This record gives sequence, C-alpha cells and structure tokens, in this order.
Amino acid sequence: MRPPSLRNKLLEYYALQKGKTKNNNESTEDNTGSDNNSSLIRHVTNYLHKKYDDRKIQRIIEDMFEKYNFEEEARDIRKRYLLSSYIDSIVQSRIRDSYKSSTLLDIDSLDELKFKALMKQVVLHFGYEILFTPVNNEKNIDFIMHRKDVKIAVLAIKGEPGSYVGEKTIVQLRRIANYYHCEQALLFANAYFTYEALNTASEIGVTLLDRDKIILLVKDLIDGRSQEEKKYLLEEAEEQKRTIYLEGEIKFPKTKVQVIFVKYYMDEESGELVFEGKLVNTGKRPAVNINVNIAIFNRNNDCMYKNIFPVEKERLESKEEIAFKCTFPGIPQQDLDNLCRYQLKLEYKNTYKD
Repeated sequence: MRPPSLRNKLLEYYALQKGKTKNNNESTEDNTGSDNNSSLIRHVTNYLHKKYDDRKIQRIIEDMFEKYNFEEEARDIRKRYLLSSYIDSIVQSRIRDSYKSSTLLDIDSLDELKFKALMKQVVLHFGYEILFTPVNNEKNIDFIMHRKDVKIAVLAIKGEPGSYVGEKTIVQLRRIANYYHCEQALLFANAYFTYEALNTASEIGVTLLDRDKIILLVKDLIDGRSQEEKKYLLEEAEEQKRTIYLEGEIKFPKTKVQVIFVKYYMDEESGELVFEGKLVNTGKRPAVNINVNIAIFNRNNDCMYKNIFPVEKERLESKEEIAFKCTFPGIPQQDLDNLCRYQLKLEYKNTYKD
C-alpha cells in the first residue's frame, strides 16, 4: 500500500494526540512545544527512515507546522471520526431492526454516509477486514479492505434509483487502486452501470456491484446477523429479562495470538455481563502473559466500562487453543439499555528463546 505523506502522518499523529489530551482534560498546547515533543520527534524519525539529529527533525516539524494548519485540520478529522462512529451505530441499529421485524433494510432510505457505512458492514460480514481508511479523502475512496493478503480499494456510491454510473468513475477507481498499490478494486452503487462502464470494468479489473446485487448482499447480512443472535443471544429470549445487543470489534495485534470465537450474554443468576471466547496461537513459538482487554461503549461513543482479564494459562504453545471468560458485574439497567458496542484487544509477550 502506498505510504502516506509526512504531512498526513503528522496530521494523523496530531489528531490522535489532541484527542487523547481532550479526553484526559489536559492542556492543549501545540505539539511543537509540549511534553509530547520527544514522542513526535520519534514519530517523524521513524517515518523518514534516516538518522537525523533531533535538531534537524525539530526544524522539519516546525516547517511543517508553519505550512499547514494542523490544529484546524486535526479538529475536523476528530469530528469525522466521531461522526463515522455515530453513523456506524445508527446503521447497526437499522440492521438489528430489520432482522427483528423480518423486513429487508431499504437501502434507498439511507443517505450517502449511511449507505457507505452499510457497505462496510457487508464486507465485514463476508470475512474481509478493513485495512486502511484515508485520513484526508482527497483520492475519493472510502476504504481499503483485504483478505488472504489481497488488497482491494472500495468505493460506495449512493445514486438515485434508476440512475447509471458511467465509465469515467470506473477508470478513476482503477487509478486510485493503483495509487494505493491495491491488486483489486470494488465499486458498490445504489444504481446501475452503463454498457461502456461494464465493458471497461471487465478490461481493467474492477468488480461492479449494482443495486440488485447489493440488495441480495444486504439480505444475506441481515439473515446472518439474525442467525447469530438466535444462536448466541436469543435462546430462551422470552425468559430473559436483561437481553443486550452489542456490535463487536476485535482488534488483532500484528503478531500471532488471535481470537477465533467470542460471544456475550447476561447471566441471569448473577446479573453479570459475560464474555466468553477462545484464543489460538498461530505462531511457531509460545506466547506468555496473555491478557484480554474489553471496553464497552455507549451510543455517544463514550467508554463506559473497561477491564483487563488475564488468561488463566500462563504459557500458550504453538497451535494451542484456550478458552477465556470475562465478566462485568453490577451494570445498571439504564446503562445496559444505552450500550451499543464492545472492543476487544489482546496483550501478550512473544518468546524467542525457550
């Protein structure tokens, strides 16, 4: 994938640091003169892949801050992140409403942002992972996904029913895919494609999914979610008084221990919210000190509950699987009604010598 520019790397870093500062109620000084300056210098040094002294790196940073208004742009990025999370939660609620009412989600009723969010849920449903979302969407692409080391540039277009997408859009998407070094390109459209667009897409390797195909994909998504809920959550639903629905997000480290199964439920006897799952070590060497980190968020994207749960087995051998169980006791009903998603991360140490 094409590496980001130094400007975008600095912008991404600045937006993240200012967001942390705001969340921690700390001062919001300029990064060029704050306590985070040493961290910023390391960040730029790693990007440049050259051994400059700190004074030269500092001059580079100052020059960049003179050229660009990172304060304003970082604020816009944080707003977009929050808006994206909010829209994702709305779309997930619409999906739940669809399978609960046994009606197909009306894609024409969604605005452009919600339509794009729905297409993201579709690709996740079919086993793809979101690899990259541009900080500044200057190249007119929504995200890059991957599976089996194949990168795919994805663009979703919300058109009017009965409208057509032309050849120019197809060529532009292929150019964007090449820019990010993606092997494939995929275009979702809530419309149809012209004859020229279909021919060109076939020639240059762009996969096209029109509204008829999207409707089938969304139906599969809703049916799949419905089956998952019935399997893991809705058994004896009439007898459960505290049912909870959460959208899951599992963040894997770049190394070897992975989550291969996870479910959650309310324990009626203890009143605890319980997460159960299974981990596997896909690497060639053992892993130790494994912890499962779970954070639970409300519909405002605020982290309401967070905890670290050590895995009982201290050493996980290569190809070995282990179950885990995490509990959150004493969550009030008013909080349960407002929770909408969880995030699961893993922490562990690799062993390189036995």
